[in-house]
Amino acid sequence: MKFRELLPESWGLLYAAFAFSQGIGLLAYWALPLVAGALISGLGLSTTQAGLVGTVEFCGLFLSSLVLAKYVDRTSRRMVALVSVVIVVLVNLLCGLVDLGYGPMIVLRFVSGLGAGLALAVGNATIANARDPERFSGHLTVALVAFMVVIMPVLSRFSESFGFQGVFLGLAGTVVIGGLSIFFLPDGPDSELKDTKSKGGLVTVSLLGGLTLAVLAVAFLFGARGTLPWLVAEQLGTDAGYSVAAMGDLFSIMYAVSILGPAALLLLARVVGPRTILLYSLTLAGFFAWMFTVSAGNAAQFSIGIVVWATIYFLAFAQLNAVAAMIDRDGRIASAAGSAFIAGVTVAPILGGIIVDSGGYAYLGVAILALTVIIALFVFLRVPVLTEQSHDAKSIA
Repeated sequence: MKFRELLPESWGLLYAAFAFSQGIGLLAYWALPLVAGALISGLGLSTTQAGLVGTVEFCGLFLSSLVLAKYVDRTSRRMVALVSVVIVVLVNLLCGLVDLGYGPMIVLRFVSGLGAGLALAVGNATIANARDPERFSGHLTVALVAFMVVIMPVLSRFSESFGFQGVFLGLAGTVVIGGLSIFFLPDGPDSELKDTKSKGGLVTVSLLGGLTLAVLAVAFLFGARGTLPWLVAEQLGTDAGYSVAAMGDLFSIMYAVSILGPAALLLLARVVGPRTILLYSLTLAGFFAWMFTVSAGNAAQFSIGIVVWATIYFLAFAQLNAVAAMIDRDGRIASAAGSAFIAGVTVAPILGGIIVDSGGYAYLGVAILALTVIIALFVFLRVPVLTEQSHDAKSIA
């Protein structure tokens, strides 16, 4: 493999796809443990109440991204992206500068989710503009984890110094920086790739077809399973003896190491089929999520578990996005997969809060293992064969 083959095909396209799909669209998700921890300590909320704040925001994210997914191939993506940036920045500024109670906070987080969902749909659809979606998705996820290496310790220190208000102000500033990528954002699908598809590649894929529904189901379960331990990661770390600032440093280390996950995809995609990568990465990520969730104050088990989990998680995340983009070059399935992922994320915070409040982290571990088994069976029995068909450019109904 030549060195230039490891580089992105377009730095501008990568910046835009990353910024809107991850740096804006899923920013609240990646920062969830810091936001939840800051709300619990700053407002005296229970885990269930903090989880409800996350669930409401992700509900808005899911709704707007799902609605836009159907029309993302024929709307002005730049205009939608601009609207999303304005909404998310304004809401986070309000949450950071105005002394709000629990009720208004929930309403505003829903509005922020609506704006972020627009960004997610546009950003995920942009992956389908790449000539090699698997390689591009790997590059995008490498950019994500590199970004989180920097942003997590910054947000954790904002949280330690200014509470949840500091976290929201930090989120607003991050979105402004990501919004600058709008100048590199394609305004629609790549017509050349669409022409190639019509001359012998994939045919038009139905949003209600069997292949699409299979991928969306896996995305939903993957989003739910990953969010269950992520919601309480800061509390698990505190139980293991970490301070809030130390947790930010650990998250930074975690993201630095997890670059190896999507980087490995750049190599694996050349020699291993999509079904193998998807199946094993999803299953192993579930095992290590369980490992750090049931660490019970053991600092070594928690640290090793969460670092290895994140590494494999991001490999699986990149591959899932790549599979969705390979299926449909118009970007609709990639956008819909993002919506399904967020649907799982939406359910998980309130569900996770109830599980922890009812039976502790041991019960949460059982839920993670159960979801891992379901995901593995689903991928093995339904998704793999269909994924191979799409990879071989066979017709899909």
